[in-house]
Amino acid sequence: MIRSFLLSCCLLLVITASAQSTKNYRVAVAFRSICCGVPNSEPLLNYIKDFKATEKVKKMIRYDHIGPLGKEGEYSMGFSLEELCRRDRKKFIAGLKVIVPTLKDKGTASVEENYMLDASSLGRATISSKEL
Repeated sequence: MIRSFLLSCCLLLVITASAQSTKNYRVAVAFRSICCGVPNSEPLLNYIKDFKATEKVKKMIRYDHIGPLGKEGEYSMGFSLEELCRRDRKKFIAGLKVIVPTLKDKGTASVEENYMLDASSLGRATISSKEL
């Protein structure tokens, strides 16, 4: 009986640890380098501030900065968007799909919906939470 209890506890710990190493984001923006760095994120950050003002969002929009992912400053921004209602989430993501392709000065940026991140495979990269 004790043996089965200990086995159950160990199994629960393994399942919990693996669940915590995966983070899910409704949408992520990946900043990639072509040769000399990544695009400037300022237009994206301005879009988020404008979105909050236009849609009268009172809560802070949170995102995780995931990086560095490469030698030239590559990183991703993961948005869970839990602070937004369904209508605002759709509008926010639609706006991202318009603004992000314009970020091309030194590299490229792309939008990925339903982004799953395996935190155990990040290597030297870290995840830091930020809000606007």
